[in-house]
This record gives sequence, structure tokens and C-alpha cells, in this order.
Amino acid sequence: MKKYITWHLLWIWIAGTIYGEAVQAQSIVIEPSVVLITNHQQHPNWHAPWKMGYTSSNTGTGFLIHNQWILTNAHVVSNSRLLLVNKISNPEPFIAKVVAIAHDSDLAILEVQNPTFYEGMTPLEFGKIPLLQTRVRTYGYPVGGTTISRTEGVVSRVEFGTYLHSGVDSHLIIQTDSAINPGNSGGPVIQDNKVVGVAFQSNPNLDDVGYLIPVPLILRFIEDMEDGRYEGVPEIGVQVSNLLNEHHRSFLQLPPDVGGVLVDRIVPHTSAEGQLMEGDVLVEIEGVNIDAAGMVGYNGHLVSLHIMAEHKQVGDLLQLKIWRNQQFQNVTLTLTPPPFSQEFRLSYNKLPQYLIFGGLVFVPLNRNYIQSGKNSPELIYEHVYREIEKPRTRREQIVVMIRILPALVNRGYTNLKNYVVDRVNDIPIQSLQHLKEVLDTLKEKTDYYKFESQWNPALIVLDKDAVAQEHDLILQRYGITEGERL
Repeated sequence: MKKYITWHLLWIWIAGTIYGEAVQAQSIVIEPSVVLITNHQQHPNWHAPWKMGYTSSNTGTGFLIHNQWILTNAHVVSNSRLLLVNKISNPEPFIAKVVAIAHDSDLAILEVQNPTFYEGMTPLEFGKIPLLQTRVRTYGYPVGGTTISRTEGVVSRVEFGTYLHSGVDSHLIIQTDSAINPGNSGGPVIQDNKVVGVAFQSNPNLDDVGYLIPVPLILRFIEDMEDGRYEGVPEIGVQVSNLLNEHHRSFLQLPPDVGGVLVDRIVPHTSAEGQLMEGDVLVEIEGVNIDAAGMVGYNGHLVSLHIMAEHKQVGDLLQLKIWRNQQFQNVTLTLTPPPFSQEFRLSYNKLPQYLIFGGLVFVPLNRNYIQSGKNSPELIYEHVYREIEKPRTRREQIVVMIRILPALVNRGYTNLKNYVVDRVNDIPIQSLQHLKEVLDTLKEKTDYYKFESQWNPALIVLDKDAVAQEHDLILQRYGITEGERL
């Protein structure tokens, strides 16, 4: 018995030694290509858009891929004023610049101009989507230390999830119990010496749960930006519900051996508009069967049918088979990006638009302003629900008078804020640029400017001559160098 235990322990020791040597060999290959990124950034001020906001620094991780590109997360390098990159073997930082960025996919590519930076580094290769319950290793520079960290975990889920950086986009996401902490973002997740994902976010409500961006979305981003212009991830533009209820399927007269999901809504201005109809049943996508829960087989996993569109490019064709009027039909969609994405997504690397007129401060409504804490029910409705409740009535931009800089010309109105501008002198306003054009035109046609909002019964009336006389004085009084940024 003692002899058996001795041999058993010996085999455990040998196996552990072999595994340890394999891990060490992998680390030797991987680690020199993993870099620390320091982002000195400055944030816009959404309440006083003529000002810049606070400055801060954060760290993240990146790794070398082909073409001397460093791949990382968009949130690691957003709003940057200075990007510094450190190699594991060199304490001296190198200056980097952003070559391409995809806020919808939380991915970015950097370059370092100094050619000596790349000495001793080997581009990492991409693998495939890892299978469930297989082990992966995450490399990065989590906060709390200055050296590279390696953590291991098991792939537990492959599904669609929300990408927090944009606040609105949902893509394929891989969950692992490999720790992904602040600073790990942008680091490679490795299996069999190949990259199977980019670490990018965690769940603060769960312990030891991290998420990575899978390779298909990464390769789609790289292909998209190679022409020098990033067009974004396209979408189908439908809301669907499952058909797991057999009585509902019988009501639709679906054949018994057919899966499929029901189209509940066509999103205006999307790929599906004019091609699909409410009440259609989607049964195949790109030749792949859709089950009654809306799932398709993809790289050994069952995931949402939307995966078949998100790895394509804007302008590509998408083939669908549908059940309509008790018969099968084939439909081809030309894929487009989601509408109003500039307003729906959180914005980065751009200064806020604004227009100051008679001390009234106008901005286009977007997600950044709403999440800055200055929201109200009418703003939420205009931003999110109007197009759902009243399709095709959403304007190019929703213009909001967010505050008033007190002056003689606007006395009596200074308590107004978050005033949605619908009309000026009975002219419907479509965007901030349109508001500027309308006001310029009215200078020759009226003595007064009348602002109206369907959400507020109060009119705002400004005298034309008083506006002209006080404009420069108002800017000077409040330390504003430019009265507009359009």
C-alpha cells in the first residue's frame, strides 16, 4: 500500500512538473508580446460643453499582433491626451498613437513610431472560440502591481451580452472564471499558445467572473478598418420572440419539423425595413436552421441568431428563409449599421457640440448627457422611447436647451433647463446645425425669436436686437471663448 502511494505521488509530481514546464514555456513565448498601456486622458464637460473636464490616468494591457499593431480595448485608450506603452523587458515608456478604434466592439489598435520598441517581440496568432469547460490563461497588468500577471480559468459561457463601453451594443461574449481585474483589460486570453479572446470587463456583482471578446469579432474589426475607415458592426434590425409554445406554432401553421422565431417589430431605418414584416417567422439564416428559442449552431456553440450578421461587414448581403402567409420565402437583406448610433452610444474622443444664443445653451441630446446625471422623463422618452412608440418621428438630433447663462436678454427664463426645442418661429428643428441655420435666416425676417417645446408650455421669446447686443458680452462674462461648436 505504501509503495502504491509512493508511486501515485511520484506520478502526480511528474505530471505537475511537465504541466509547469509547459506553462513556463508558453509564458516565455507570450509574455514579451504583452505590454502595459498608460492612458493620460481628459474627459469632456457635458454640462458646460465649452470647457474641458477633469484629467485622469488609467492603465490597461495590450499585445502585439501582425503589422506591428498593438491590440487592446477601446476603453483603455479613449479620451487620450498621451498614450505610453511599456514592454516587460524595458522600464522606459514608448509613445503610442491610436490607429483605429471601434467603440461598438470595445477594441482599438495602436502603433509605436519608434522601431526599437518591436525588438524581441513576436506577433501573437489568433485561435478559435474555445469550447465550454476548457482552460484559458489571461495575461495582463492588473492594478496593485507593476509586473505582468497570469491567471487561469475555465470557459463557462458563450452567449450574447452587453458591451459596457458603448452602453448599448450587444455582441458575442465569453465568460470565464479567470480573474479579469482593472488593468487586465486589453490583455490576451490564451489557449494552446493562441489568442482566443481579449479580456475586457468583469461583473462587480460576481466573484471571479470575467469576460472576453471572441476572435470572430476581433477579426471583423481588423478587416473593417483596413481601408482606413471603420463603419461598425451591422445589425438586422428586428425584435423577435421565441416560439416554444406549441399552440402558437400551430396557430401560425408552422410545419412540425421547423423551428423559427416570430418577428415582433421592425426597427425603422435598419436592414430589415422594407424586407421583413411583423408576423414573419425567421426559420433559417445564412443556410443555418434557427431553433424555436432563436438559437443557431456556431463554432460548436448554440448562440443567438444575430451572430450570423455581426461578423459581416456593412454592405454585405444576409440570406434569410422565412415563413409568411403559410409558405416559405427567401429574403436577402443588405446589412446596415444601427440607426442613430452616434446619439445612442456613449461618445468618446469627441468634444461636445453646443450653440450659445442669447445666453441659452443648446446641445444635441445623447447618451453621455443623460448618463451625466442631468436627465428627466422627457429626455428619456425622446432618447429611447419615441421611435418605439411613434416610428419614424425621431429627428436627426434632439436639441435640448440645457441651461441659461443669466443676462438681461433672457431674464425671467433662467429657471428653465432641459428644455426640448421642437420649433423656432413655427419651424420644426431637426438638429443643432439646423437650429443654427434657422436662427441665422430669421435675423433678416423677424424682430423676435420664439422657442417652443411640446414638453413645456412656457414659451421663450428673445428680442433680436438684444441678442445681437449682448452676445459677445455674455461670452466674455462667463469666460467662454467660442459661442458654438458644431
